[in-house]
Amino acid sequence: MLLRLRVQNLALIDAVELALEPGFNVFTGETGAGKSILIDAIDLLLGRRARPEDVRAGAKAAYVDGVFAPPAGAALSATLEAYGIESDESLLISREVVVDGVARSVARVNGRAVPVRALAELGPQLIDIHGQVEHQSLFRASRQLEYLDRYGGHAGQRQAVAQLVDRWRALEAEDAELRRDARETARLIDLLSFQINEIDGAGLSVDEDEALRVERQVLANAQRLRELAGASERLLTGDDAGAAVDRLGEAMAALAEIADLDPAVKPAADQIAEAQAVISDAAQSIAAYAADIQSDPARLEEINARLDLLDTLKRKYGDSLADVLAFADDARRQLAELGAADDRRRGLAAEQAALETDLARAATDLRAHRLAAARRLTRVIAAELAELNLPDAAVEFPLDTRPDPAGLVIDAGEEPVAFDRTGVDAGEMQLSVNRGQPVRPLAAVASGGEMSRILLGLKSALAAADETLTLIFDEIDVGVGGRSGDVVGQKLARLAQAHQVLCVTHLPSVAAFADTHFVVEKREGAAGTITNVRRLDRDAVVEEIAAMGGSRTSAGRRVARDLLADATAWKDAGQADRSDGYATEAAVSRC
Repeated sequence: MLLRLRVQNLALIDAVELALEPGFNVFTGETGAGKSILIDAIDLLLGRRARPEDVRAGAKAAYVDGVFAPPAGAALSATLEAYGIESDESLLISREVVVDGVARSVARVNGRAVPVRALAELGPQLIDIHGQVEHQSLFRASRQLEYLDRYGGHAGQRQAVAQLVDRWRALEAEDAELRRDARETARLIDLLSFQINEIDGAGLSVDEDEALRVERQVLANAQRLRELAGASERLLTGDDAGAAVDRLGEAMAALAEIADLDPAVKPAADQIAEAQAVISDAAQSIAAYAADIQSDPARLEEINARLDLLDTLKRKYGDSLADVLAFADDARRQLAELGAADDRRRGLAAEQAALETDLARAATDLRAHRLAAARRLTRVIAAELAELNLPDAAVEFPLDTRPDPAGLVIDAGEEPVAFDRTGVDAGEMQLSVNRGQPVRPLAAVASGGEMSRILLGLKSALAAADETLTLIFDEIDVGVGGRSGDVVGQKLARLAQAHQVLCVTHLPSVAAFADTHFVVEKREGAAGTITNVRRLDRDAVVEEIAAMGGSRTSAGRRVARDLLADATAWKDAGQADRSDGYATEAAVSRC
């Protein structure tokens, strides 16, 4: 609900601030006074494009803000969340228009700057504006189907169908992705299998290459190693006079003699004895090493071939054999995942078939409920239009399906039909206002005055289904005439039981039903022509309705009081309690 509207420097308005009430709010005034400027201001809050003429002459910028009591619901919360706006008990939407060669604007929601498209997304959830030309949401086929579902009480079924369609499309997209990648997947499977087999076939062990290089170096230098080992052994224990063991023996004998004379040398003599034993053992080890060294050209060739293989694998798969083995493990993991994807593709067909069965059943059930609701709704709308002096109006809401080879089979043996998140139904409300004329889409049928009554009749019939809290009717009674004015007023008052209604009107019989009355006035001042808006008390309402009737005389005031009394009596008598959006049984039966 719109709680407050503040307008500054917009067109002819200098500064206006309105506290709006629940129920039926009416705006009246002379033609050209600027009543539609208020609707234009609200339209700015709904995201319409800013124009240079929005800014009042002589002003630098125009400013509009509105405070709303937002409706509860996931849709509004999701929209706010998408733009980083926290939900609150109230919603402040503002728009500032600055003209600098071209019109530029800044939009804010709860003080947070947002793109103008955010207002366009939020607006329809807060306000529905109905005028002679634009914002007539009921004349759009897509909205008509949505209203039908709300009216019939099967919005839950519609949501269930939407969820099934979302799941079906997700499966279809997954299957398309898998089929699109099937050839590449097959190539990757072959490559991974080859790589795994090549690495596993090599029978690798970590650091094997280092051990082989050491062995190769020994085999490649066997002759030289034997020569060096033999020379070392001879120097240690050979027959030469200078052999190390013999020289140590001589030194040990001399030290033993010294130790007999001086025991202090005894430790040194013992060390020489230990050294002689160690060198003797080393000489034996060297001799054994020399004996073990053999030339083996076949083994050397085998090692070289093995090292070439290991180097090739490292060039292809990693810097070390550990890296090569890790590559093989990763390839095995990828191969397992590809195998699972292949299994998933085979399982998708069965899952899609089961889902299509559920979707066909849900769409068929929704279609049956829609057909029944459409029959009820068309009778109710015809009754509403009859009350608005369109007694010959005929209303139909045909629901058809469209063939689509890639669509959904809802009847065994029948051709598949197109579907989307709303189901399989395609339809648009059809109307004829004159006896004997064929029905046609709503927007193509009526004159301006007839369209006003049709729109009001539709809104009245669908009041319970309309979740938008604030409804604005901009001169909805143009072309209606005085004969239907009281009926229009009654229907607006009835709508105001479930919605906040704002109405710009020229009919006194409509204004008489208002709960709150504002008058829009234009006055000349030093700064030029300025539009002002003021709220009327009871006496002022009588004067304004008399003026609307063309007479400010005592007789005109009596007529105004009679209109107000009749409207009050109608409301007090409870005649407006049909807030469920249905016409009376008697009215329906006449159709």
